[in-house]
Amino acid sequence: MKIKFLSEDTLQDLRANFDSYKEHYFNKDEQWFQSYFAKEGATIESKIEYIHPAFSFNPDFSVSDFENVKAMYEALKHLTVAEATQERLWAGLAHMQMRDYFYFRLSEDIAKKNDKRLKSALYFVNGAKRSLFVHVLARLWWVGYMTYDENNREDPYWLTEFFCSAEFSGRSVYFFSSNFTGNRTITKGILRALITLRDEGVHVKREHFVEAGRYLNISGGAMVLDMLEEEEVKDMIEARIRKVFNLNAVGV
Repeated sequence: MKIKFLSEDTLQDLRANFDSYKEHYFNKDEQWFQSYFAKEGATIESKIEYIHPAFSFNPDFSVSDFENVKAMYEALKHLTVAEATQERLWAGLAHMQMRDYFYFRLSEDIAKKNDKRLKSALYFVNGAKRSLFVHVLARLWWVGYMTYDENNREDPYWLTEFFCSAEFSGRSVYFFSSNFTGNRTITKGILRALITLRDEGVHVKREHFVEAGRYLNISGGAMVLDMLEEEEVKDMIEARIRKVFNLNAVGV
């Protein structure tokens, strides 16, 4: 099976006329979806082959978000970074080939007719980088890409599992909004530091992730962070978190 992109005209029509179309999404109007995308020129079949991800539809998102990151990344691991930044690819999948997942993950927003979230889940309306971690499908691939540890052959998704263990939606946005967490080495170093603390009994919270990003932003003015090794990032972030949150003082 090959991935279908939206044509540029189709993407612009859907975005510009979202208010006119949104009831079709709320009503899960399959007849409308099928007729709309059957129109000539509405879609473009790419050369990208893929097998449909084996999505989990477990309503406990703390479980299914992790499973679905794995499923998406395994199915589309062969995407290039350039391809994975394409709004037409992710919007096409959400509207057509992966509409089942879109319905599942946004079921609550659809029921509440939350049109603002619906639009941000389908289209890149939050800026090029942030949208990758807001879009309901793109974020699965990108979290997988950023956290996959090819050096751990037994469990390359061990960092992914930790990242997805709590508040996946919010964490994806606030963690990857940093300029430096776009670097996979830095991302993995931070996650390894936080896992070390967790294994010592620390309840890792949003504040720890935010502080890690803030510290990197400060440090970036004094050193070239992209030159750091993963182990160096881990040690630096671990020491910073211990100091700021006074963890050594409480015997952690």
